[in-house]
Amino acid sequence: MFVNLLWLYWTCSFHLTPLCQYRYNASGLMKIKFKIWMEQDGSVAFAEGRRMLLEAVDRLGSLNAAAKELGMSYRAAWGKIKATEKALGLKLLDVTTGGKGGGGAKLTHEARKLILSYNNYVNKMSLIVEKEFKLMFKQK
Repeated sequence: MFVNLLWLYWTCSFHLTPLCQYRYNASGLMKIKFKIWMEQDGSVAFAEGRRMLLEAVDRLGSLNAAAKELGMSYRAAWGKIKATEKALGLKLLDVTTGGKGGGGAKLTHEARKLILSYNNYVNKMSLIVEKEFKLMFKQK
């Protein structure tokens, strides 16, 4: 299944929320902080934490190991994956059960495309938010 940003835009609500956490550094300049997440029917469909979870599964080859690395239970991680799959209508993991060689999990092609689209979107929004912040608050 092909995942593109336009499809995600029309099927989910994107939220871009400035946290308005202005911090002065040595030069007196402020920085803007923000979060982006996607919602479906009022529930989180995909966000930074789920991206991190999928990337950890990709690196470690196991949802259990990824959950442990991120300090969450396997059940919580599995629930987040299932909720995202349901909201987006995508299969994110190919899972094999344990046995002689042990179980494991791999990202599907759709999961990789989702991560790529999400990262590209966040990067583009970061540039836009930073540019607008500098204009609005006269920062260089």
